[in-house]
Amino acid sequence: MNALQLSEALALPMSSHVDQKVPKTVLSEQAATTATDRRAIKEGIEGLWWLASLKPNTIGVPAFADEQREYLEIAVLQLQLRNTLKSGTKATRLIELLHRAIPYPVLLIIEQEDALSLSLAYKRWAQNEKDKMVLEDSYPHITPVLDDAPDAFFHDLALNNQPQNHLFALYQGWLACLLALETWHEAGQYRSPQSIDRLPEQRQQLHKARELANEIARLRKQAARERQMARQVELNLQIKQLEALRSALLEQLT
Repeated sequence: MNALQLSEALALPMSSHVDQKVPKTVLSEQAATTATDRRAIKEGIEGLWWLASLKPNTIGVPAFADEQREYLEIAVLQLQLRNTLKSGTKATRLIELLHRAIPYPVLLIIEQEDALSLSLAYKRWAQNEKDKMVLEDSYPHITPVLDDAPDAFFHDLALNNQPQNHLFALYQGWLACLLALETWHEAGQYRSPQSIDRLPEQRQQLHKARELANEIARLRKQAARERQMARQVELNLQIKQLEALRSALLEQLT
């Protein structure tokens, strides 16, 4: 699986294709506020391409607007990071800068060596600046797409399989796909998205399941070092309780 195959899985109509390379200077001018960010863009990005523009007149899905946000267009972009960029924190920062630089919500395909990811970020109106869109969350949503990802996931990614009510619902549909893939990462079972209505709850459940997995791993290391039998038994009981909680959460997600 490569970036081209992943973009083809979206099954976007030719009417939406842009296929233009975006100069890195544009990203520096639009989003980089510090010398560190400008240097990171220069040294960390191999290339950036604008693949498609999803608008009512290119895909036939209506725009969306309410008091909080306005979705007139979704930009589909491909970001190729340099292989020399080893820091996950720096990569995340570059992805965040890109989401901030584009005035529309972005579906971002990220490629680095043999690794692929997809990223989304909700946008809303800025509270103190008129006509400016900002990220709703502190960080963009980034999901690794592994080589052994289920075929059903790539089928679910297709544009025609997303909600067609309006562009915001369409964007939420893609987030639901990413959450389904992340649940597969955690539980080993893939279930196609059924609805976008439970997205906030599902995101919280998935976050909690990951927190529990980290706590279970910590307790296991602690139990392995423990020399007192009574304390080992106590730790193992805690582990079993947390495993049961995590299994129940993942069962709700699958």
